[in-house]
Amino acid sequence: MSPFLQPGLHLDVPAAAYHADPAPEPSLSSSIAKVLLDQSPRHAWLQHPRLNVDMPAESDPTRAKEIGTAVHKLALGRGGEVAVIDAADFKGGAAKAARAAAYAAGSCPILKPDYEQAQAIAEAVTSQLAQISDCEGFATAAPEVVGISHDPTGAWLRCMIDKLEERENGAILWDLKTGDTSAEPSTLGRRIANMGYEVQAALYERVVSTIRPDLAGRLRFRWVFVENEAPHLITVAELDNAGLEIGRKKVAAALALWNRCRRENDWPGYPASVVIAEYPPFAESAWLAREIADESIRDNGLDPFLMRAPWRPPSKPREMLEIIVP
Repeated sequence: MSPFLQPGLHLDVPAAAYHADPAPEPSLSSSIAKVLLDQSPRHAWLQHPRLNVDMPAESDPTRAKEIGTAVHKLALGRGGEVAVIDAADFKGGAAKAARAAAYAAGSCPILKPDYEQAQAIAEAVTSQLAQISDCEGFATAAPEVVGISHDPTGAWLRCMIDKLEERENGAILWDLKTGDTSAEPSTLGRRIANMGYEVQAALYERVVSTIRPDLAGRLRFRWVFVENEAPHLITVAELDNAGLEIGRKKVAAALALWNRCRRENDWPGYPASVVIAEYPPFAESAWLAREIADESIRDNGLDPFLMRAPWRPPSKPREMLEIIVP
């Protein structure tokens, strides 16, 4: 039996198997697509589990990430086994040993106070979603659905959807985002742009549309942003059309770059030449505004007159001598 997954939507795929890339050939995920676009193909090759066979094991996750893993397990009803360690931190020898043993067993270790926080976050997500219109289906949607698609460009793509909710008029792809960042609605557009989440939305849409052509044009990608700190408020958000279109353009660019690197087996890094670093317009504007407002800086500013090549006329111009001689 092949260890690889064929094109389709798959349930009950362990997270470790998904992150190891179970596609028939090395596949492009949204995280690798973002590395391709934001860093370089060489970075993407280095971070791909099927391309870099010597890729080191992931370093110990932060406590915030461990909390996020536990919240996903509790809120989605699926995920890796959680090993609760009865300690306040991982500084003690016993706690360190228990953490190492949990990772060795394939479990997700988490400190007891952090697990209690994760429980509170998961309960807050469930209760608040039930009060938001059009979000009731999250509770019964299929959890952790893995999508494997063979793209028309020839590339293999993969994604893991936190929850896939099918409806009569289409489907909703749900993604749960935990963290110490605010979920205040007015901040989410910038957060999505800063984190490249539009690439995630567009790639997931592309994968599902390829697998299920009947859902093409009828998919909505929806995030549940939740705050780790009490009272663990959530905001449910969908990206506007402009953001979705930019995401689709970025995915198309990442696919073209991925296919070329795979075809030529060439994974270049940064330019092998001197580049001109563009000074940000906002920084220039900030300084010019300060220069105008701050008298001490304005008075000591560089006089453009002093930047010109100096020239002084002769001490006794010939013309002047001729005028004053009778």
